[in-house]
Amino acid sequence: MNIIDLVINVAILFIMMVPGVIMKKCKLCTDVFGKGISNLVLYIAQTCLIVYAYLSCDASFSDIWLGCLMTFFLSFLAHIIFTAVAIPVFRKAPDGACRMLRFATIFSNAAFMDIPLIQAIIPDPTAAIYASIYNITFNLFLWTLGVKLCTDGLEHMRNDEDCDCHEQLSGAKAVSIKKVIFHPVTLASVIGLLLLILGVNNATLSSAHLGIISDSLLMLKNLVAPLSMVVIGLRLAELDLHGFFKDVYMYVFLILRHLALPIATVGVMELLSLFLPISDTVELVIAIMVSAPAATSATMFAEKYDCDAPYVSRLVTVSTILCIATMPLIVMLVQLW
Repeated sequence: MNIIDLVINVAILFIMMVPGVIMKKCKLCTDVFGKGISNLVLYIAQTCLIVYAYLSCDASFSDIWLGCLMTFFLSFLAHIIFTAVAIPVFRKAPDGACRMLRFATIFSNAAFMDIPLIQAIIPDPTAAIYASIYNITFNLFLWTLGVKLCTDGLEHMRNDEDCDCHEQLSGAKAVSIKKVIFHPVTLASVIGLLLLILGVNNATLSSAHLGIISDSLLMLKNLVAPLSMVVIGLRLAELDLHGFFKDVYMYVFLILRHLALPIATVGVMELLSLFLPISDTVELVIAIMVSAPAATSATMFAEKYDCDAPYVSRLVTVSTILCIATMPLIVMLVQLW
């Protein structure tokens, strides 16, 4: 993969943020507009993107099952590496900031930014499939560890005014596993795998005069990149740099999220490739996923669990801006190794 192509495509994604910034600054949208667009991308467009990726794959399931397995293993390992470092590093940070610094360090913007980027820059059609497998692991950690990080300590509250925290905590625990199983990415990946196993692809749909299905999926999946970046643009317009340069934890977070932990993960992956059949496509997918900015879902989790939402919005926005420089470096490192 050409690094210049990566830089250009990341730059294109950033240009797509501009409409979101304009709409927010000019008050052309309400505060709930971004949430509505996020739901459209998550539940409809992204689901269509994943299913279409499986339909576009000419390979059989027997050809890619090993790559899927390696992706699942490496994505699980990557989250373990990020978690093992993020938990102790930020233990002395203020409570609300501590939770979200850990959250933003561990979880990348794997769905909104990485999937459309991978589809644009990696010609191998299996790349999008591997990206969907990564997102299954991402959601597994998000709705278990992520909820734990945000709700940690709520069970110790005893005041009557905090009684809703107990309900919030128990509700979060009850819904976590259900969220993992019935998450749109998981369901779309299962549907895609079934289609792949059954040998259903764009060619078979066209021969059965059902090309309208794949054409519809194509149009809907093309919404992912522009709408995802519009949402990030809305967040960017809200950026408040007050006290930014005095925040030591912010610098630690940026170094870990964008350089230290992605490089460590790539190093471990390269070492494992000496013993395991890890393809170049799988390596590129993992490298892009782990070098992405902090997950936009961090803001939504912060608002839901009262974990200093303005602070985490700043983390996500600055992280998104910085990745235009750091992501190509990590991918270049993979290619050099």
